[in-house]
Amino acid sequence: MILGLIAACITLVSWSFGTIVFLRASRSIDPGLLNRTRLLLAVGATAVLCCVIQGWWPWQILTESVWEHWLWLGLSGVIGLTVGDLFGFTSLRILGARRQSVVGTMAPAAAAVVGFVVLDETLTLIDIGAMTLSILGVMFAMSSADERTDVLREGYGSFTLGILLALGGAACQGIGLVVAKLGLEAHDGAISPFHATFMRMSVGFVGTYVLDIIRRAPHRPLREAFVDKSAARAMYLGVLFGPIIGVTCSLIAARYLEVAIAQTIMSMVPFVVIAIASIVYRQPVRWRSVVGAIIAVIGVVLLVT
Repeated sequence: MILGLIAACITLVSWSFGTIVFLRASRSIDPGLLNRTRLLLAVGATAVLCCVIQGWWPWQILTESVWEHWLWLGLSGVIGLTVGDLFGFTSLRILGARRQSVVGTMAPAAAAVVGFVVLDETLTLIDIGAMTLSILGVMFAMSSADERTDVLREGYGSFTLGILLALGGAACQGIGLVVAKLGLEAHDGAISPFHATFMRMSVGFVGTYVLDIIRRAPHRPLREAFVDKSAARAMYLGVLFGPIIGVTCSLIAARYLEVAIAQTIMSMVPFVVIAIASIVYRQPVRWRSVVGAIIAVIGVVLLVT
């Protein structure tokens, strides 16, 4: 249990720092290009991690699976990583790390609703009340006129658009999690979480090109993501804190802790982000953001327990 608690706390800190450094990258690199390049780096990192942990040769990460795994985990990657993270990086660029992390607490609620519809999971009155509490917390945190003024002054986009994209990103993350569960349970669950992460990242990376064609986005070669050296370093750190340290430690936490305890610890990201933004970047702490985050996280805790 101690190992699980340590892993959950490392995940919390890692994802919080990842949010901060990705903010730096998203304001210097086009969000679509950032998402694609980040996924490519993550594919390489998770491939190495998977081969080391599983004891495989590189080609086995492509052959040691069945089509059901690729179908569901690939679909999860497209929903959660291709679309969801594009929304997430764009909203992060507009809103900043503190605001975006508070809105991101809506992901567990989205997962619960989709799990109820798709997986026939139970959704009690307490769960509905918890989701309502999370929604109210986010609404309270983001309803301040000061927040709108600050976003307008920062000049990266519309406050309303940022909120909508953050909500869309959280919903995609929740839906992607449920679809990933279908992939993990396919074929009697004969796939490791590390291998599943690699598959999600791989298909999500390919999906970024398809999405660009659909939305008629201008082609941006990957090398453009490395022009700004400072932003590139932030991107490297984001990949390190996200899919390498964060995802790995979250899997360890899920293995050695009850899921409810692990999820509760890892849902505290908004508070760590607020603390980092206040101490390191001297950003003012809005009392409505803190209170709203507390209400939203209480809703998450009630939902997962």
